[in-house]
Amino acid sequence: MNKVLLASSSLEYVEALLDFIQGSPYSAVFQVTAFSQPEAMSRYIEELTPTSTPDLVVAEESFIEKWNSSPFADKVSVLLLTEQFVSEESQTKIRKYQPLPAILAKWEEVLLSLSRRERGRFTSAQTWVIGVTSASGGCGKTTVALNLAKQLGRSGYSVFYLNLETMDSTGPFLHTSKSSIERQTESGGDLFSQLLYQLRANKVPNNSFHGEKNDRIDLNPYTVRNERIQADCFIPANNRKEMLQMSKSDTSELIRLITESGQYHFVIADPDSVWDLRSEAVMEESQLLVWLLSDDIHTMNKCKEWMKFHRQLDPEQHENRMRKTWHVINRYMGNMVNELPDEGMIAEHYLPYIPSWKQMREPDLLLNSPIYQKEMNKLCETIGALYRENTA
Repeated sequence: MNKVLLASSSLEYVEALLDFIQGSPYSAVFQVTAFSQPEAMSRYIEELTPTSTPDLVVAEESFIEKWNSSPFADKVSVLLLTEQFVSEESQTKIRKYQPLPAILAKWEEVLLSLSRRERGRFTSAQTWVIGVTSASGGCGKTTVALNLAKQLGRSGYSVFYLNLETMDSTGPFLHTSKSSIERQTESGGDLFSQLLYQLRANKVPNNSFHGEKNDRIDLNPYTVRNERIQADCFIPANNRKEMLQMSKSDTSELIRLITESGQYHFVIADPDSVWDLRSEAVMEESQLLVWLLSDDIHTMNKCKEWMKFHRQLDPEQHENRMRKTWHVINRYMGNMVNELPDEGMIAEHYLPYIPSWKQMREPDLLLNSPIYQKEMNKLCETIGALYRENTA
């Protein structure tokens, strides 16, 4: 049960929110102490003890000024209630008038994100690599990978989104283009190319150190934090030849560099759908593969032929991959028309078709569908991702 201090000068607003919580599943999530008078809140603050301190303060500006006099003010996160526009990514402000479920979802998000800041650094044994793949383009692979990263990030985990596509398709969704250009200009070159150069040089024996590896590469100069998906990622490469020239070994080394950095619970790897060496490395380095299918004859047949080819090529390797694979139907419309491509294959999860995505001008919609986020949360629960701390 999370303790929340709610303070607004509008008694009607406070009562409406409390009534909604009382009649919803959030009554088991939040224990709310509410005030509409600053004086009453001041008396409450005077009586606070370390054990009765709230986990979150949600208040208008005048009440926050009162809260700041509390001896516990620097230990509790605060959300400012405002009637102005607030970015969805903001962790310090919340729009006062919006659907009540959205308000409570934001409370939950902020509370869950607190644990990430408290967890510190992590060992490579705790890092899961989740590869999102498909045998056919157009299955929504990148949309699923981005939403998976966002769902895990919002749940309080440290996440790295690793885009291994030859042509980066995430720019419109992550708004990385402008910031990428600025960072590249400041550094005087393509940062991703520089990272690959360092990675390759690190594998070459250094005679002055009797063949030992060089010092571990620091990831921080090459990464950016993207609040839209609550994850870190590399600054996209400007030189596409670098992506085409990446070997299987390069890709594996890059994944291991991230997992062994001790900074992340999850790496979400998003390779091309077309089969290449980067995809091969993701298949091998992942602890879990989310394999996407869509209910159309072209996708099912292409997946069938791929599985047939790789089973004949290396039966043991194919079976090892299938053991860590979750087959997920994306854009599910309520019933299946086509048969799954392999005998004995089952679909472990279904992600819904979102009609509003068919034609849209705002790519942000792909990251902000409540229905899709709800199903992504179920997927994370199904694969055990939301219980990583209990099993790590």
